[in-house]
Amino acid sequence: MKSTVKRVDLYENNILIQRGTLDNGLENVARYLDLEPGKSVFLHSTVVNDDVIGRKLFYKPSFAHSQILSILPRETSFPKGVCLYVNKNLRNYLSDVGLAPKDNYYYIDKYPSKESYPYFSVSGYFKEHLNYLTNKELKSLKNSTIVSSFISKDDEFTAEFLDGQLIMDLKNQMKFNSKYYLRKLSENYDFSIPSGVAFKGLNSLEYSFKRLRSILNESGCNIENSKIWCKFQSQTSGNGSYCFTGLSLESLKSTREHIVEFCKKINIKEKDMKNKVPLILEIDVNSIPNEIQVANIGVEAVVSSKSVTLVGCVSQRSKNGKYIGSIIDNQTKNYTRFAEEAAIPFLSAIQKEGYRGFMTIDVLLTKSLKSGLIKGYNIDPNARFTAGTPLLSLIQYSEKMSEGELFGFSYSNAIKDSSNLFDRVKYYCGDDLYLGKKSDYEGIIPIILNDVNYFEDNKRYLRTVVISKSISKAETIYSGFKKRILKDLEN
Repeated sequence: MKSTVKRVDLYENNILIQRGTLDNGLENVARYLDLEPGKSVFLHSTVVNDDVIGRKLFYKPSFAHSQILSILPRETSFPKGVCLYVNKNLRNYLSDVGLAPKDNYYYIDKYPSKESYPYFSVSGYFKEHLNYLTNKELKSLKNSTIVSSFISKDDEFTAEFLDGQLIMDLKNQMKFNSKYYLRKLSENYDFSIPSGVAFKGLNSLEYSFKRLRSILNESGCNIENSKIWCKFQSQTSGNGSYCFTGLSLESLKSTREHIVEFCKKINIKEKDMKNKVPLILEIDVNSIPNEIQVANIGVEAVVSSKSVTLVGCVSQRSKNGKYIGSIIDNQTKNYTRFAEEAAIPFLSAIQKEGYRGFMTIDVLLTKSLKSGLIKGYNIDPNARFTAGTPLLSLIQYSEKMSEGELFGFSYSNAIKDSSNLFDRVKYYCGDDLYLGKKSDYEGIIPIILNDVNYFEDNKRYLRTVVISKSISKAETIYSGFKKRILKDLEN
């Protein structure tokens, strides 16, 4: 298959920066990682069974594993992904329209469990699943590279069992998801982050407030009116972020209370709460003098031992610091250059520090009120596939197949429970259901349907991607879809 990589005449710290796409999903990623696709297996979940402070989550997203269906190879049979239980009719639909061919992944037909091992860990289930494979299947897996979003002890076992290898060492991977490490790394490399401080534990909070006060004073910021964020090092969709105004004693008290409360929610021990839990304080970019935020862009890339491959950008939609959806519109494409310029020094830094795998770095872009200059700030590393990755891959695939420019977005909805849930989803989509070539590669794609756990008030969780030739058309499609959902909930 012809490579989709386009080299760019750009080197950062002697590291080759090149461009690629995700139009063939995991096959692209494997090649950018210099892996043989036929000897690569990809696992995705944000839940591991290791009891490590930096990996403790506020909630365990039980169906994150099914995101991998939206980034499987579509034109080749390798590499394989691994997926736990997914609604049968949704799997059939995704296979029929060519987005997730069933032969392209290992399907483990087990409900993720809230109560016992392996919980929601794909790695834990796959480790057990190896015992049920035929000799032929095991032979095909021999010497494979295991590429896991959050490398775990289960992945170490699997790689050893298959006489294979991991994409990188477990202990080394953890730090690359950390906002704390991002800030510490910036002390040795020249990439842009908002002014702030990194510290460990409540015992360092008061001193960190004093340090931040000095930093903001030097930057000419208004101490009393500046918005400040307190963030844990690794979170889920922004849970744990706390915003306050000014570095007053009252702010110090409320921030301390927030840290204690959130630590309890994620079961961090009191001793660790005081001395070990990594935290950051940083200024909101809208409080930087004469700057205003104009975009929140996720720069997606693949980092290998030889290069960094930029695969595209997705705009993040958030509310009060919490992620609510992703979009690729004209603004995303207009700001991509600026976001990548800010991200490249960070990406080259983690390449030098030994990171290998997929990376999405969230970049906040600001515009100078005086000069109009656009500047980028790296704020949040996600060393894994993110919620924006399926949107990016599905749009790039559809653009390739339709030979035209497309736009789209991804949002989640609570929908009414039903005995045949996917039929209800098809009803909500109506004539706008994505059907590949039959729908000219436009329409609504259901990508995640949680029919095991209730979302709220006996509702089910649904995430969709909407793709069209213009954002206005995509919004019209989504409006009709949303109206049918709300009408159904009223009955």
